[in-house]
Amino acid sequence: MSLRLNTIPFIGALLALCLTVPAANAAQVTLRSLDGSVAMHGELLGFDGEFYLLEVMLGQLEVSVVEVTCEGEACPDIINSDFRLAGSSTLAQVLIPSLFRDFSGSYGLALETDQATSAGDVPVQPYLFSTPDGEVFADVEVHSLGSKAAFDSLLNGDSEIALSSRAITTGELGAFGAAGLGDLSDQTYQVVAALDGLVIIVPPQNTVATLSMDELAQIFSGQISNWSQLGGNDAQINVYRRDDASGSASDFSAVVLDPSNARFSRTSTSFTDDISLVRAVTNDPNGIGFTSIAYQQNTRAVPLRGTCGFVSTPSEFTVKTGEYPLARRVYLYTTNRMFGSIPKEKADKALGFLQFVQSDAGQIAAMDSGFVSQMITALPIGVQGQRLVNTMIADPGDVALSSIREMVSQLSGGIRLSSTFRFKPNASELDAQARGDIPRLAAYITNNDFAGREFLIAGFSDAAGAATQNASLSRRRAQQVLGELQAALGADAGNYSFAVEGFGEVSPQGCNDSFDGRSVNRRVEIWVREAT
Repeated sequence: MSLRLNTIPFIGALLALCLTVPAANAAQVTLRSLDGSVAMHGELLGFDGEFYLLEVMLGQLEVSVVEVTCEGEACPDIINSDFRLAGSSTLAQVLIPSLFRDFSGSYGLALETDQATSAGDVPVQPYLFSTPDGEVFADVEVHSLGSKAAFDSLLNGDSEIALSSRAITTGELGAFGAAGLGDLSDQTYQVVAALDGLVIIVPPQNTVATLSMDELAQIFSGQISNWSQLGGNDAQINVYRRDDASGSASDFSAVVLDPSNARFSRTSTSFTDDISLVRAVTNDPNGIGFTSIAYQQNTRAVPLRGTCGFVSTPSEFTVKTGEYPLARRVYLYTTNRMFGSIPKEKADKALGFLQFVQSDAGQIAAMDSGFVSQMITALPIGVQGQRLVNTMIADPGDVALSSIREMVSQLSGGIRLSSTFRFKPNASELDAQARGDIPRLAAYITNNDFAGREFLIAGFSDAAGAATQNASLSRRRAQQVLGELQAALGADAGNYSFAVEGFGEVSPQGCNDSFDGRSVNRRVEIWVREAT
């Protein structure tokens, strides 16, 4: 519970929980914790919309409004939200409204968007869900804090769901674990809400064909400051970026700047929202920036060039497969408070929303908002020219030409599904997205006609180690994915034909000289081909 005692040290606040001020006037109230385990009685001196100011025996105590209910005639008239979401402004402003709209429609609820307010300098958007007979089903608040602050809000109990455009860090995981709030890397508390890609945007008239990661690092750190240094016009480069508190800036720094020990240039212009950033780039012929694929609008996305010569263009398929270098996942996080300390009626509403997010209907809503859904799409080998180019220009190392020919022969005429499975770092356990993709793939298989077809479960690896060992490892991982898939199919598994191959380091889609490139290459793909 968030407490601030104005006249004594914090330890005194803990003692104050069991002390009361004798009733003396109409301003007497009782503040009760949400689980009913703690009650405080005293004179209500003030309320600023965020904290109650209560006179207790040891002094004046400030109590966060979101963590208690107020009982008594002097209690202010406030809305006690059923649940609160807080975090990434990108998700709060674009993804969540679309999800709420379709969530309400799926359950026959009316959705009312109330007038936006603020808590201090934090924008707050209230939503009201009502039943057909006009009864309130749920009132919800969405706070636009930024991804960095999302986890602080969730940890402190100021929200029930964190919105983040990046994965939780090791340090943040440790803080939740130490607080006894659960392992937030577990699928119980971590939901992949949608897929996204950070795109490098320039105005349509900009003629620069591709940019490498190193060039991006130099541009955004100010080391390259003129477009002529990149083969463009003789004009100063104007850099636009998201603010440091955003998940977008964190992800960009981790992939682009950190490997070069670079930092954002002091002359760059930062924005707290993507809409303003995209508008600035669109109106500046010499501008460049990065934004979510959901916000690209009328700008041009610049393809990225790897150190090994690979070129990657952001698309729905390359984001879904994780092969676009700046592909990312966007997350909703909660804690074990959902399963105990939060009143069950309210928790059930929040958990019902999280279940909707993972459903096909939820993913359609994500797609409608401009993000990339996790729904499965298919791409024939015949239109995967860049894949074959990457295969042929990659350093062959100790891979025999016959291995490349064998892979091409196996995939010839096949169709690749976007489901691409990866594992937790240094572990044999599927990662969060892969765990969600297993039942999604099983449903896709059972809901479509694959008579006369065979599913090829194809494993790939990076180039670290001997080629024969990598081929063996990739086959074991493919076999593991098949086992998980067959378990999800249950009794229906026998109705389908499966084959497993381990191609090892053949057909890299990322450069093996970088950590991120090697991560892209360690994957299991799903192909559909004529039954052999």
